[in-house]
Formats: sequence, C-alpha cells, structure tokens
Amino acid sequence: MATATEAPVSAGGLVPHTPFQFVPATKEARPVRALLDGPPGSGRLTAALRMAATLGDSIAVIDTERGRSRQYTHVTSFDVAEMTSFDPKDLCLALYAAADYDVVIISSWSSFWSGPEGIRDQVAARSGKGSRDTGWDEVRPVERQMLAAVQCHPGHLIGVLRNRLDVVLATDPTGRTVPTRVSLRAEQRDGLEYDFDFAASMLPSREMLVTKSAAPGLTGEVLTDAGDTGSRLRAWAQEGIDRGPTADLLHRAYDGEATYETLSALAQEVQLRRAGAMAAVDHDGKLTTLGDLVSFRLSRAYARASQPPAQQGEA
Repeated sequence: MATATEAPVSAGGLVPHTPFQFVPATKEARPVRALLDGPPGSGRLTAALRMAATLGDSIAVIDTERGRSRQYTHVTSFDVAEMTSFDPKDLCLALYAAADYDVVIISSWSSFWSGPEGIRDQVAARSGKGSRDTGWDEVRPVERQMLAAVQCHPGHLIGVLRNRLDVVLATDPTGRTVPTRVSLRAEQRDGLEYDFDFAASMLPSREMLVTKSAAPGLTGEVLTDAGDTGSRLRAWAQEGIDRGPTADLLHRAYDGEATYETLSALAQEVQLRRAGAMAAVDHDGKLTTLGDLVSFRLSRAYARASQPPAQQGEA
C-alpha cells in the first residue's frame, strides 16, 4: 500500500496527512512581556514604572505589597489595585480587570509564588493529604492557567520579582571580616524567564543588567535609562504583522447583540491571535478563558438558530 511519503509528484507532492502546515515565518507585532528582579533598594518598581511610561499611556499596577506602589506616583501616573490574597486565579481576575490598560505592572509577582494562598502555600496544603507530588499535580494546572493568562494579556506586562537575600562573611578593604548581604535568585519558580521577551536584574547601583532579550542588542548590556529601554522594547514589539491579543476581542465576546455568524468570526480571530487563554469571567462572574467564553456563547447561539422560528421568538 502506498504511503503519504510515496505520493507521486504528479499528484502534487506529498499527500496532506496531518493538520500541521509550514508557512514562511514573519515577525509578529505582540505586546511586551518583561521581568525585573533585584534586592531591596535596587529600584525595581521605579525602573518598571519608567519602562511602562514609554511603553504606553495608561498604566495599571497590581500591588501585592500593602499599597507601597502609591509612594511612587512622582515617577509617573498610574492606577492601582491592592491585593491581600495571592491565589494565582486572583491574578487572572486582576488581569481581566486591567484588560483596557496599555501596560500592567505586577509588583511583586513573587507574592503569587511564596505569599499567603500562593502556589507554595497551595502545594503545602494539598501535600498534607498525601505526597508532595500529589500537591504539585493539583496546583500545576492553576499555575499554568496563570502563566497562559499573562501570555494572552492584551497589553504590555512587566512582572517585578523580589530576590532572596543571604548574609555571608566577607573581607572589607581594611582587611576586617564583616557580615555582608548578598542577593540570591528571584523568588519565583525556575525557568520563568523562558516565558518572557525581556528579563533583567537590578543592581545595587540601580543599573539594569539584561539577562535575556528577544529584542536585539540588549542581552548582556548594563543599562541606566529604564525609559529608553521601554522605548526600544516598544519599537521592537510594534514591528511585524499585527497578531497580538487585543482587548477588543474581550469586548466582542460580551456583545449582547452578537450572532452565530459574528461569534464564529470572533472564534477564528481568537485562534489566529492565540488569545484563547486570555482571562475572562463567565455569566456567573467566575473565572474562565476567552476561548471557553466564546465557545459557550457560540453553542448557545447555534442552539437558538436551530430552533423553529416560533420558538426563537419565545426565546
């Protein structure tokens, strides 16, 4: 029996036998995803706000540090929402509420890892009923949902991370042995930077050491102007074909006048823009995704369209 790889050239080459198709790659314009970490006093939030001011006009801060961001209004104007519980699902809901802002800053994102009701707390609570692996098995899907909501957020996003600190004995210039604070890795799961376009560590000198950048010419650089860095990232993000998630998709999903045809077109655009995991709420006010919301409304619209005219009028 002939296989797909044995199809004759006269038949047009290989017989299509999978849903996967390869097309020429082109640069896509999508919102920036950035991470800043650093020790206390290194200027993480100041740098994030200065970057945000050049990335967009409207800025929202998701504040997990008891309103500390309010002390930085001299840097730039922004709106703030304070959080005291750090369930990753609450971060998704906050991102939903911030969908119309140009830039969102999460300060600090570490709270959703190590704060009350954060990922580590949830793992520990579930591990009490069994093994630690059981706890991670139950919490990983929630963590993935949070990361997917971040990736599909329609605006630029900057995550601010705290760094762990330790005290070591070091020799000062006079030869004395003195205790010295050193900055360790950020309080977050390993490998988080892989999901971001840009990552940098703030130094005690308030300079920014770029550890990763999809935008060319930044990796490994020590930068002093966070605003200029934001401008360069914005210019890079705007290059290419517009395929990024947009808040308009969310608004269209809630349109009370939407029809089966308009919802079908919306579903295709959501898929094209890879926005299916964007945070949304359902008709009961519970967390869902844009993809599931559109699918639900599409199924309801199809059911109405399939009814006899008389029943449609009653509905």
